[in-house]
Amino acid sequence: MSRFKAVLFDMDGVLINTEPLHFRMWKEVFHNRGVEIDYEGYKDCIGATEEFLRELIFKNYGADFREDKKLKEEAMAVKKRLIAEEGFPKMPGVEEMLKNLHEAGFLLAIASSSSVSFIELAMDYIGVRQYFHVINSGENVAHSKPAPDIYLDTARRLGTAPGECIVLEDSENGSIAATSAGMVCVGLDNPDSGNQNLERAKVVIRELREFTPELIRKLAQD
Repeated sequence: MSRFKAVLFDMDGVLINTEPLHFRMWKEVFHNRGVEIDYEGYKDCIGATEEFLRELIFKNYGADFREDKKLKEEAMAVKKRLIAEEGFPKMPGVEEMLKNLHEAGFLLAIASSSSVSFIELAMDYIGVRQYFHVINSGENVAHSKPAPDIYLDTARRLGTAPGECIVLEDSENGSIAATSAGMVCVGLDNPDSGNQNLERAKVVIRELREFTPELIRKLAQD
């Protein structure tokens, strides 16, 4: 029996390919406020929360939106418009991967920096919500990724120890959070998530079809 009982997933860039959409969304929102952001000034927030992004924009552009009460509302309006026009871009192989892991007996959970309502909407849209025992958001914890809070809280909700959890992440922030929580991290090299440093991951894969029960059992023996 594998020492891993649970598999925890980041969502954006792992289950749905939303990172390009998020960048377009924030670029439009800040453009409307007179700030032209570029990818280099934005990329460090991938895998983190909106509060982290506000601090990053202040740091990189000197524009202070930390108390902007309408920022989130406008961002959600832009996101909803883009999704209505284009839908949620699910990652290739996501359904087969989740089905295989579920049938192998693993507890599955999402530990994402996105809001719970957005996570549930996205998982319903791509038809995989039924596979998850826990859906958790960075909004529920004190500190955003790269802090380990979201992963520790998700393990607690599952009733598992951190060492019994394996994580699939596509970002540097997420991989730091997972390993800081005492979990084994598998990195997903998603080109649309930018040039992420995944050196903390035990192994790096390029496609979801590589993330199998057999790989998890092998990692449990290493």
